[in-house]
Amino acid sequence: MKDNKAFTLIELLVVVAIIGILAAVGVVAYNGYTGAAKVNATKTIHKKVLKFITSELMKCELGEATIFDEGNYGAISCTGNSSKSVNNKGAMRLRDALYNNAKIFNDKNPYDSTRLAVQRDCTSPGWCLGNINLEDSDNGTVLNFKTCFKEPCSKWHDGNGYWDKIQVP
Repeated sequence: MKDNKAFTLIELLVVVAIIGILAAVGVVAYNGYTGAAKVNATKTIHKKVLKFITSELMKCELGEATIFDEGNYGAISCTGNSSKSVNNKGAMRLRDALYNNAKIFNDKNPYDSTRLAVQRDCTSPGWCLGNINLEDSDNGTVLNFKTCFKEPCSKWHDGNGYWDKIQVP
């Protein structure tokens, strides 16, 4: 008599069910990891941009003639009343020179890699996620950084984003 060695149908079904359960758990865990990575990347970019702009403005206080020399739109003068001077509505000048400026900030939006992370005046809720939005206020003397890393982006103070301000000299 021939002894056939093979798996039974029940054994095969149990193995397929176990693989299906493991795959379902793996997909959920993977989505959680990628979501957390996007939040952390957005927070890191926000802090990096804030630190870089603060350090560039400090150069003016230390006597440098220009800042942001590497930008798409040329350097910004630390003194004078020209349209490219920090003294003349500095926050507005900085906002206009820095947003969407790939030579200075080339980080991509973690939620949409087709866009740069640093943008200007975010107005559309779905468009804000992952952006570091630069806005000027107080007659051009304050540069605001609003960064949304979790929806809804309208709840900045509820843990869905950062909102920092820099006083521009």
